[in-house]
Amino acid sequence: LGAGLTVVTGETGAGKTMFVTALNLLRGVREGTHVIRAGADAAVVEGEFDLAEVNSQAIVRVTEAGGDVEDGHAIITRRIPTSGRARATAGGRTVPLGVLKDLGADLVSMHGQAEQLTLTQTHKQRELLDTFGSQELTEALEHYQQAYDTWRKLQEEAAELHATQETRAERIAFLTTSLETIDAVRPQPGEDTELASLSAKLQSSEELHQSISAAHALLLGTEWDETPSAAEQIFQAIGHINQAAALDESIGARSEELSTLAHSLTDIGHSLSAYLDDFAATQTHSLEDIEARRAELASLQAFGSDTAAVLDFEYRAGAELARLHNQNRDSTDIDKRVAEAEAHLRKTGRHLREIREETAEIFSAAVNRELAALAMPQARLIFSITEAEAHRYGMDSVRLTLSTHAGAPPGDIGKLASGGELSRIMLAIEVVHATRKRFPTFVFDEVDAGIGGAVAWEVGRRLAALARTSQVIVVTHLAQVAAWADTHLNIVKDTDADAAISGVHALEGERRVAELARMLSGMTDSETAQAHAKELLSAVAEAEFSDIGSQDMAE
Repeated sequence: LGAGLTVVTGETGAGKTMFVTALNLLRGVREGTHVIRAGADAAVVEGEFDLAEVNSQAIVRVTEAGGDVEDGHAIITRRIPTSGRARATAGGRTVPLGVLKDLGADLVSMHGQAEQLTLTQTHKQRELLDTFGSQELTEALEHYQQAYDTWRKLQEEAAELHATQETRAERIAFLTTSLETIDAVRPQPGEDTELASLSAKLQSSEELHQSISAAHALLLGTEWDETPSAAEQIFQAIGHINQAAALDESIGARSEELSTLAHSLTDIGHSLSAYLDDFAATQTHSLEDIEARRAELASLQAFGSDTAAVLDFEYRAGAELARLHNQNRDSTDIDKRVAEAEAHLRKTGRHLREIREETAEIFSAAVNRELAALAMPQARLIFSITEAEAHRYGMDSVRLTLSTHAGAPPGDIGKLASGGELSRIMLAIEVVHATRKRFPTFVFDEVDAGIGGAVAWEVGRRLAALARTSQVIVVTHLAQVAAWADTHLNIVKDTDADAAISGVHALEGERRVAELARMLSGMTDSETAQAHAKELLSAVAEAEFSDIGSQDMAE
């Protein structure tokens, strides 16, 4: 396959379609085992692609998949076995079929019967218009999509806030009442424990006072009791031991031990004195008041098992209540922000529609000029752009319609155009598109269906014009198209072998003239047909392309 325009010709049934099938396999199109030659173990296709001529993204896609790209070139293969799993490789590394699909979308624009049907799909029609548009349209679409994303995000936030508004109101009421209840009691840290202890003292005050007083008297004595206290008796014992120690030093250690014990008893006695003093202070409290306060604290058990838990609930409830009040304010604010975002969205949407309408007029006019030269002089390709609900790609509906003749209302292009007309429409579109954007490789199959003569000549001329900036490959049965080829490939079926074999031959000179003659008359040795073929080649050599496409737009 050469640069520029490559045509593939051959007798009917020679195997021209096999080339398209093979290329589709490299583009990631799924095929069954019917593509495998009878008696063979597998069908294998291999192709070398110049990725440097496409874009750096294609090279990145291959290298990210682990493949090798040498001098910008990568080999892509597809193997379909009779049994087992099919295999695809890119740059020598096995890759998922999705990698081939991604690469194929960037590498090859296929135009056949199946691809013509995509022209009838609404989203493809919008893409067709947008990809033809100028940088201004691209930027307008980007600005719109940014506005759309912001608007949708705010809408989702608003929906979430409004959906929980009733639940949030109930929660606010509960928390407010709870905090008011707690504040009315106003518990203090550790208050419940202190009151329980104080209540216990007051309820057993007489018994406690008698027991502690008796213990204190035994340890330290009283002013009105002349009986020696425990401390006094120990100090007396110490005196006796000290006397004995004067006679036997070994007993002196007992004196020190008793002295320590006496001081401990004294300390305990003093602590009991302090307890009695504190106990006297508790008598100023009313047991009735204490139990009433304890009842108040007990009323808060719904918020916690003790005072510490109630105060923790109060802290957390206060924080949650503040957060919910903020969400209420956010709910009011979000509606305002959604309205502002929607206003901005509509502004960017109107701007996008205006640019699309301007672009559609330019695009349609250029395509219609091409259609006139392709024997569709009264056909009019018209973009219908109408307002629609906001979506990811605008606030309008873009529909490509066709009017087949003057006065005929525009209608669905898929219903009004025949297969051959769809082929010519696709060609006209690509020729016009080429004035704005370059694509690496175009493949046309059946582009010449249902045409001949001067129309076929114009189809070939436009394919050649497209091939000035891209690689164009055409499967054709018309000499008027094949004559424009920079590279002419002829597919020939050999039926003498055990099984049919299709071979590919590059034609030049007399062999090419003979093939063109066959295509013109069915005879390779017809002098008239050969003269006509040579006349076609001479006309191609002198052809001009300045009237093709939209040169004013290209400039």
